[in-house]
Amino acid sequence: HFCIVGCGYHVYKWPENREGGRAPEENALGLDFRKQLPPLAIIMTPAMQNTITDKDGKRYNIMIVPDKQCEVNKGLSSTRGGQLAKVMYSPDGVGKERLRSPRVYVADQWVDTSWDDALALYAGVTKKILDNDGPGALAFDCFDHGGAGGGFENTWGTGKLMFTALKTPLVRIHNRPAYNS
Repeated sequence: HFCIVGCGYHVYKWPENREGGRAPEENALGLDFRKQLPPLAIIMTPAMQNTITDKDGKRYNIMIVPDKQCEVNKGLSSTRGGQLAKVMYSPDGVGKERLRSPRVYVADQWVDTSWDDALALYAGVTKKILDNDGPGALAFDCFDHGGAGGGFENTWGTGKLMFTALKTPLVRIHNRPAYNS
């Protein structure tokens, strides 16, 4: 699992009413909680844990912790990455407002659609524009508030898609304080 700028994280998920043990072989982290751990052996904060209701209707605990083997973050968490668990969809948490499926505007309202249909629509329209008129006919309206080290706030992949894959020169970036404009 990665945050928006490529920091690595490990995701753990287990049934809500089940706990692991204190011995290393009894818990997913492989740590010995029977004795004092060395400083920074692992960083765990309340924002790295959440209880979610999954698609199967059952409740699960999730924990998302930094990956010490990742070259980008080397076991440290960023401001956003350290809160990945907190913002996961949960009907009773801060993530309850998140969309759970893609939406398409039909007539005068937004309606849920499948990922396959949403991707087919997006890719189909994009391909038609590129085939008929080239990348100069694609335009994007997005936002970037700098983030930790810059990059598009919602996803680093947005920039890669627009500028590298689709090669569009037409991007309106709303509210660009990170670029002193």
